[in-house]
Amino acid sequence: MSCFKPASKRLLLASALVFVFCSVSAAATPITLWTTEVSSDRQAVIKYLAQVFMVFNPDIEVRVAGIEENSLMYVLTEARNEGRGPDAINCASDMIIAFSNQGWMNRQGAGDTISHIGQDRFYSGALNKLRLVDGAYCGIPFSGWVQGIWYRKDWFQEYGLAPPDSWANIMKAAKTLHAPENGRYGILLGTRNDLYAEQVFTHLALSAGVREFSQDGKVVFDSPATVKTMKYYSELARYSPPAPQWWRGRDFYIQGKLAMMFYSTFIMDDLVISSIAAESLTGNNFRELDGAPFDYHLSDNTGMVSGITGTEKGNYGVINAMGLLQTGNSEKERAAERFVRFLFTEDVYISWLHMVPGGMLPVLRDTTGSDVFFRDAQGLFHKYSRQRIEAIIAGLDSLKSFSFADGVLLPQAAQVSAEFVIPDMIEAVLHNEMTPEEAVAKAAEKMREIVGKNQVP
Repeated sequence: MSCFKPASKRLLLASALVFVFCSVSAAATPITLWTTEVSSDRQAVIKYLAQVFMVFNPDIEVRVAGIEENSLMYVLTEARNEGRGPDAINCASDMIIAFSNQGWMNRQGAGDTISHIGQDRFYSGALNKLRLVDGAYCGIPFSGWVQGIWYRKDWFQEYGLAPPDSWANIMKAAKTLHAPENGRYGILLGTRNDLYAEQVFTHLALSAGVREFSQDGKVVFDSPATVKTMKYYSELARYSPPAPQWWRGRDFYIQGKLAMMFYSTFIMDDLVISSIAAESLTGNNFRELDGAPFDYHLSDNTGMVSGITGTEKGNYGVINAMGLLQTGNSEKERAAERFVRFLFTEDVYISWLHMVPGGMLPVLRDTTGSDVFFRDAQGLFHKYSRQRIEAIIAGLDSLKSFSFADGVLLPQAAQVSAEFVIPDMIEAVLHNEMTPEEAVAKAAEKMREIVGKNQVP
């Protein structure tokens, strides 16, 4: 399915697709995949892959529907209450956990699919995101992204600074390189009430040993480690570009006005492809920026660290998963499982990942050994060394999350995120409405309210 296949195979596949609807049996088992990949270009790829599957599996008809991530919980709940809904779902792993907590997921099918693919092929950090306390899986890891600090390694070398892989090194570099009078800022982190701020705080908090819940589900967020993290975050915010800041602040980095930024691997194409970076090269988004030409050396001058050390090493990222739904129809459940297994075949899997090179990283170790994976249509991976890509992807092996405590999955954490508890806390401190101690205590109180309203069955 890759565009790099020999022409004869491409022609054979194209010919087969012409007859796909004729080949699907009238008695074919219909299944539906819901995915949060809703953009038209991604929908086209996913529907194409579904058609390929039907060519070779004419006894199954696959229907694909895009559902906005923000409305997925509501839409699926409504569908389940009405006795309908998808047979498979593609979304963030935290949502799969929440759906599993409702008793909707086919855990046996997920476990069988992982065994079929090969459990040892998955990065352990990705698997852990979906492993339940009894060892069963509520979904199948599919792709992921890793968050890290992207930094101007040429500036770091000029000033004799160590890579920003620890709290001390981050703070020293932020102070040293912050020169707003010259239009340069030390570091980008979230300074408004949104998900980006939560992601940055979570990365730092995990490196300090902060936990939201204990293994038995009790709130332990109001700890000295959390207060320390909030104080550190507040001080670090002094070296960020003028508030409020969110992910859009990447413009400062791409225009050469920023030393460091917390960002996911979705930034990779902005650093090397001028047409994609164009949106960040204007003066339209921030009054402090006048716009700038594309810097063709920026990628070479950029370093990235995914593991940050406070009192312990913390790696943070998000796993996107495939989930199989319990439908009460064993024929449809088996058909959905066959389709998900198909999506993990090498060319199909890589075609899906190439919808967003860098933003969709493989959760299978051996994918990075494939030459086809490194030949995306945009040429993104060609512009990075293979060693750099492999080092970034390896971060999936050691992901940490508030959703886990000592290997136990804690679905309450997904609800805490949904209710913006951490962004509210950050905003209260940065706006001087509360001290770090007060804000952390209030956040913990809110978490206890959430636990009371959403007791795990």
